[in-house]
Amino acid sequence: MTQNISLEQDQLREKVVEVARRHKASWIELGQYLHTIQKNKIYKYWGYLEFDNYCMKELGIRPNTALKMTRSYLYLEREEPKVIESHNSAEENPRTIPSYESVNILRLARKNPLLKPNDVAALREHVFEEAREPKEVRAHVRRLLSDREVKDSGEVRKNRRNAAIKRLISVLTSTRKELQNEKLLPAHILNQIDELSAKLQDQLE
Repeated sequence: MTQNISLEQDQLREKVVEVARRHKASWIELGQYLHTIQKNKIYKYWGYLEFDNYCMKELGIRPNTALKMTRSYLYLEREEPKVIESHNSAEENPRTIPSYESVNILRLARKNPLLKPNDVAALREHVFEEAREPKEVRAHVRRLLSDREVKDSGEVRKNRRNAAIKRLISVLTSTRKELQNEKLLPAHILNQIDELSAKLQDQLE
């Protein structure tokens, strides 16, 4: 169990229903309870065969929403414990609590290989320091991925171009050497091959 909860199961049941009614202001607390209930299969004690059915029928929460809350809570517990500590303090201002959807977007972004550490750091600031709405955070991720794809595409093209030029220079160099050794071409043409090789070298990025 993530955190020791002294409530008996029936008291816990009532408590979770109460928290669910105000989860928009306190989803962190609800996410913690849901994780405990799911992990320990407490919902079976209340007559539910599946966790999803418990969330839907007793709490009026869609399974996908419950999943995001529990995963977002676990993310905070693992990566941002100070957010939970701040939330549990008496001085906490509910308006500063990040949306569970925003936290979930950040959680997924950290796993995306296309995003760099500085991308994720900027995204984290949007979520925790600025408490931006999920649609803004999601749009920021889309922009980052779009920019990254364009940049990666440009890098791929540049690498292919450089590789092709290097192959051509190599062919010219080896062929010129053969032509010179066998005296198959006059000197002024060999010089032109040297000039072409030099110009190709200048084209490398």
